[in-house]
Amino acid sequence: MNIAMTGGTGFLGQHLTGVLTRQGHHVYILSRNARETEQKNMTYVQWLTEGAAPEQELPHIDVWINLAGKSIFGRWTNKTKQHILSSRINATREVQRLIQKQKEKPNTLIQASAVGIYGTSLEKTFTEDSATSDEDFLSHTAHLWEKEGQHIEAMGIRTVYARFGVMLGEKGALPLMILPYKFLAGGTIGTGRQWLSWIHVEDAAQMIRYAVENAGISGPMNVTAPNPVDMKQFGKAIARVKHRPHWLPVPEFFLSKALGEMSLLIVKGQRALPKKAITSGFRFTYSDLEFALSQLIADRKTV
Repeated sequence: MNIAMTGGTGFLGQHLTGVLTRQGHHVYILSRNARETEQKNMTYVQWLTEGAAPEQELPHIDVWINLAGKSIFGRWTNKTKQHILSSRINATREVQRLIQKQKEKPNTLIQASAVGIYGTSLEKTFTEDSATSDEDFLSHTAHLWEKEGQHIEAMGIRTVYARFGVMLGEKGALPLMILPYKFLAGGTIGTGRQWLSWIHVEDAAQMIRYAVENAGISGPMNVTAPNPVDMKQFGKAIARVKHRPHWLPVPEFFLSKALGEMSLLIVKGQRALPKKAITSGFRFTYSDLEFALSQLIADRKTV
């Protein structure tokens, strides 16, 4: 299949591109910094820059994967929050424009989202059947992001809203979460009772590939491991894998002071389960947190 991907040069996008090209699909990566050198089954296409006209370069596209958006890591000033939101909305609207330009519509859209759309809770468990929320910046952003995707879905295109949990890999949140343990200063963050719905980046990429290739999957899909943990369990798992102590608590107020509103990512959370992936037969490689961490820390030696 011909697959167009936005956000293809990012953390997940690079892993996903590898998965798809190894399956024999041709991936067209839309990027502001399109590279001149093409690789097997991969083509870079300039977009969202002055003079860019990707509609003139793209062939018929079978599947669109929209992962584009500014990273949520960093202090959330009002300006940063606006950029986080607008980058997602504008990219999705451009995808819609490009689809409308095609003579033949694609079969599928994979639209990125986040489990933050459910809001936060210590007691509830969220599946794809759960009601969504609009209680904080993350849920508000995910809500509007999916709403833009619905305009594309209304064109008769099978749409999967990939609601990502916290992705573990050589980039993203994990290196930051492991850093205190490297300096023998790791410990429970906040109360330790807040849920972390995590996913190994390789399983996340395989779940997207699975959704691309299985026409029976549509609507929301939680891209999370089947065994979420609370932050206290997560910290202890890091300590065991790194052979470091887990002893120095990090108070919630300290994180709020240091990180501002972005501390929401760490001091609150939700227990999200990948019901749709499980019931449809997807097989996880990394369903156990400690096994996932061991692979990332011991094999990659990057975190």
